[in-house]
Amino acid sequence: MGRSADPAACRQHGDDDRAMSALPSLIRTAIAISPRSISIGEGLRAAASCAVVVAIGSALQMPILAWAAIGAFWTCLADPGGPNPDRLRALAGFTLMSTAFAIIGAAAASQGWGWAAAAVVPCALVGGMAGVYGAAARQIGALATVVCVTAIDHQVASPAALAEFAATHLAGCLWAMLLALSIWRIHPFRPARSALAATYRGLAAMAAGMARLDSRSAPLDWIRHAQRYRPAVRAAIETARAALGRAMRGRGLGDFAERLLVALDIAERIFGQLIALSDLRQHAGPAADGRRPLERQALRRLALTLYRRARSFDTGPGEMDAPQRSLDRLALLAARMEGPVAAGLGRIVEEIRATGSARPAPARDEAAAVSRGLAAGLAPLRAHLSLRSEILRHALRCAVATTAAVLLSHALGFSYAYWMAIATVLVLQSSVATTWPRALERAVGSVLGGGPAALLGLVLHTPLALTAAVFPLAIATMAMRQVNYGIFVFFLTPLFILVVELSQPGASEPALAWMRALYNVLGSAIGLAAGLLLWPSREGRQFRPLLAAAIEANGRYAALAFAPDDNEAAIEAARREAGLASGNAEAGHGRTMLEAWWQREALDAGLTILVLARQIAGGAGTAWLHRPDAADRAEDADFGRWIGAETAALAEALRRGSAVPAPAPPPDGAADDPERSRLLQEVLLLRTATEHLVPG
Repeated sequence: MGRSADPAACRQHGDDDRAMSALPSLIRTAIAISPRSISIGEGLRAAASCAVVVAIGSALQMPILAWAAIGAFWTCLADPGGPNPDRLRALAGFTLMSTAFAIIGAAAASQGWGWAAAAVVPCALVGGMAGVYGAAARQIGALATVVCVTAIDHQVASPAALAEFAATHLAGCLWAMLLALSIWRIHPFRPARSALAATYRGLAAMAAGMARLDSRSAPLDWIRHAQRYRPAVRAAIETARAALGRAMRGRGLGDFAERLLVALDIAERIFGQLIALSDLRQHAGPAADGRRPLERQALRRLALTLYRRARSFDTGPGEMDAPQRSLDRLALLAARMEGPVAAGLGRIVEEIRATGSARPAPARDEAAAVSRGLAAGLAPLRAHLSLRSEILRHALRCAVATTAAVLLSHALGFSYAYWMAIATVLVLQSSVATTWPRALERAVGSVLGGGPAALLGLVLHTPLALTAAVFPLAIATMAMRQVNYGIFVFFLTPLFILVVELSQPGASEPALAWMRALYNVLGSAIGLAAGLLLWPSREGRQFRPLLAAAIEANGRYAALAFAPDDNEAAIEAARREAGLASGNAEAGHGRTMLEAWWQREALDAGLTILVLARQIAGGAGTAWLHRPDAADRAEDADFGRWIGAETAALAEALRRGSAVPAPAPPPDGAADDPERSRLLQEVLLLRTATEHLVPG
């Protein structure tokens, strides 16, 4: 047998994390860049919705149409994607809410800054509370609040001017809706295909990474492999599952949707096989030395097969068949091999070949099952009308911080003061750990984006030239929206400065660029201060419950894996739950590290728990996929029940913060079998790590 995780390895991993706790490493961890998220199509559509209005306003010499262009751009930002019925509801909701907020803000501003500041409070509260209906509604609420603070800076002299301003904003929103839902539609299954492609690319990367390791590799290398690939693949699978659920809503299970569902089901099974193969290769004994070259070759071939499968989803609906030639070569390699790794690779080949042979039932979409009645629609809102609700606290935080930004900008006599309040609204997140990276990205992105904005202002002097520059900038801004927030702000800065110049000819672009950079820095500082001081939501408070859920879920999976019954559905459900719980806990660890990086001992103990929980899951996968004969399963069942009981007791101690109970004796003979002996050692190490968090 190979080496298992020992305390020294876990401590070494903790020492590495201490080194990562320096500020530059935390910044790299917090600020993610996803190059594959570039969306040129979305950028072109947003550019058309914005640039067409800008061109019309320039040709007709109607500067007020710049507000319609901005409204169209905000509508594109509010588009959640997915099926058109869902998009229609979301975009219509944003259009109505933002128009109402625009009227409230402009009307209040005409009565004075006191009224304007008072108008911000209810709008920001309503916008913040929209988060009770999900991430898309939270985005819509934040953008509608942005419209409110923008309208405050646009004072109107008469009811007719107010009506003109509101109608202009409404027209821009409706134009963007028409373009998105009718003229320039997106294939409803494209997001699902992209998500599946990302899933298979993740599986390919996991297999390629495994090919570089074997039982002679250090335990820390296997730990890093698990931490790098398993959460990413699990997240990709869940993203694809959600995208498929949205795409099929209202359509049923057609042939194309069925093929996508089968592909997702196969990805889930391949993921389980790869986890088991990882466990087998990590703990392979000296007898496997002669098989390593063929295993590495087969894993590289598997990675290539999975990557080509991912390419087939990116290519289009008609090119989704499995890559048969690469699959045949992998099957030949697996046939030449011996041992459990060869058997696992053979099962993966069978899974990929089974495309189209099964018709899985689509997962029930909980959101679609919610009643459409008014009472049911208000139920989530009523449930969060308590200061214990993080969403309500965030809404209050947003209202106070945004109002403070508006009042400060007025007290300082700033022009274009709404830029500061916009930065505050968009920077402020639900927790400190996510607020400060967003503040840093917005501040840096706006400062760096001011340079190109000033340069464009020096070389572009006519409305036609400015209009022509808006189009590529809008493409780049929207295309980079999902890649990185700082890059998005970098392109957004010159885009908005040019639009402001078109709406108010004669303004100095270099001056606007540096004013916008200053306002974004100040607004980001206000948002960060609000996140730290106003009812802060601390990630550390949620970390222990997340760890407890991960321990319990992985222990439950192990108990079922060793059970004598062949309940495949229950095993798959438990494995998915364990993966989700581990991923949530690892994300919680990352957020806690950003928020309280100095609490090294607790963070190290939590990381050790996560490492050991994943190792238990790997052993459970091996036990399930390479089950012994029926005669030996009774002894395995006793061992599985012991793991389930021990992990449940540790999870309960973490939840309550109480002392860890004394361990129950393991079943007789547990130390005689190498696999069970390794799992026994990992459960005992898990107990030791838990005791560091809840000492008696």
